[in-house]
Amino acid sequence: MKRINLIIALVALMCCPLSLSASTSTTVIALGDSDEMTLSEIIALGLPVLYVETVDHEEPTCDYVTAPPGAMSSSIANATKVPGRLIVYNRIADVDSVMYDSGEFEEDVSGMTIKIRGNKSAYDVKKPYKIKLQKKFDLMFGGNDAVYKDKEWLLLRDDFLTTIRGLKVNEVVGMTWTPRHRFVNLIINNCYRGAYLLCESIKRNPDCRLNVDKNCGYIFEFDPYWWNEPVYVKSSRYPSYSYTFKYPDDEDITEDQLAYMLSLVTAYERSLQNGTYTDYIDVKSFAGWCLIHDILGTKDAGGTNMFYTKYDTTFASKMVMPLAWDFDMAYRTPSAWSASHIEHMTKLFNSSNRTFTGEYAALWRRIRFTFIYDVNSAMTAFSKSAEGMALDASFALDQILYNRTTSVNTQINGGNSWITSRYSWLNNSIEAMCPRGDVNVDATVSIEDVTALIAMLLNGDTSKSYADVDMNGVVNISDVSYLVNMLLGN
Repeated sequence: MKRINLIIALVALMCCPLSLSASTSTTVIALGDSDEMTLSEIIALGLPVLYVETVDHEEPTCDYVTAPPGAMSSSIANATKVPGRLIVYNRIADVDSVMYDSGEFEEDVSGMTIKIRGNKSAYDVKKPYKIKLQKKFDLMFGGNDAVYKDKEWLLLRDDFLTTIRGLKVNEVVGMTWTPRHRFVNLIINNCYRGAYLLCESIKRNPDCRLNVDKNCGYIFEFDPYWWNEPVYVKSSRYPSYSYTFKYPDDEDITEDQLAYMLSLVTAYERSLQNGTYTDYIDVKSFAGWCLIHDILGTKDAGGTNMFYTKYDTTFASKMVMPLAWDFDMAYRTPSAWSASHIEHMTKLFNSSNRTFTGEYAALWRRIRFTFIYDVNSAMTAFSKSAEGMALDASFALDQILYNRTTSVNTQINGGNSWITSRYSWLNNSIEAMCPRGDVNVDATVSIEDVTALIAMLLNGDTSKSYADVDMNGVVNISDVSYLVNMLLGN
């Protein structure tokens, strides 16, 4: 109890005195085998509290399974979807306040379900969870429930703050969508489970998440855990991967939809070999996905979650990589490409069609002078924010539960230093691959690039951002002048 009292004393220095309600002051929350606190004391830490009470206090469970021969990794199966009630507490004007109450569980009417989610992450003692509300609601309290409401929400471990950094890089690079997220404290059946990152799930929601056509759109994943899914389309590119579905749901997919997806991914994978990939993919989004993992130096290519959307089945609709996801293995390749770059993008970099390489380099040039400041300053600001300080207090309780010593400042300072020190290697490597002014993307800058640029302009092809030599945001005749001056040494 001495450790708990010390934590409460530290929190008291940061918080105004509490005005306690009877229920929050008398409810006892277990912390491991011997320590305990009241619900109000958990609320006093400063993060919103997600208080889950399941029917009959049933605990979510799962089975642990390993891949069959020819496949990779470990995962979970038979995760129980446990019904219950969710109450969200927060301190408003020094009062413990109920921000949301799902009500008791009644299918499709009120309440919620909770289950263990993830693959390898589910093996940790601190489990990740998925919450599904029976009625849509915005658990982020974004101020416009009509737009942001949804049923599905994730509770992720982010003890090393790699996820919030990765999502910030995702935003800075300019990906289609960055899930909203914030830290909360989680209590299940009167047991404190730790500080979690509450996050939007990857699903179709045309108002605020991923927008694909309701009748003929797809959200799918290039998935090493395909063997643990009931429906999938095999890859001819990598025997250990297949494509699995986020939308439509597995139980709703028809034979015609499976046939279409097989024809799509077969054509896409063939295009990686023959250089026609620009007919099938949104090149800039693929380049952005790869650049994010190269900036962060992620090591585990299999765990980087390659999600795609296709708005509909028309040829004009390209495969888009809308976001990067899963940053658990960040900061692992200080002087090398990320594992994702090597395993998943090599065919694009080595293709006779150099569009991808050019777009990758152009995207890097657009952000390289500002991204370190944008990312690191945002992380530093988080550490000084009310949420960051509250998370630090919650980490102290996590240490009691999980015997882990960490702090917000330690994780953020370490990540900031790593990103900064990686810059020189990354910049030199990208410039060696595609120097500025290399319009024909042959790794040299010469008069042939002027010819290539003029040909682009004569053909009306101003979509290739790597032809924006003067980096003013448009491709036009001024780029020709700039390139000629570069070659003349002016």
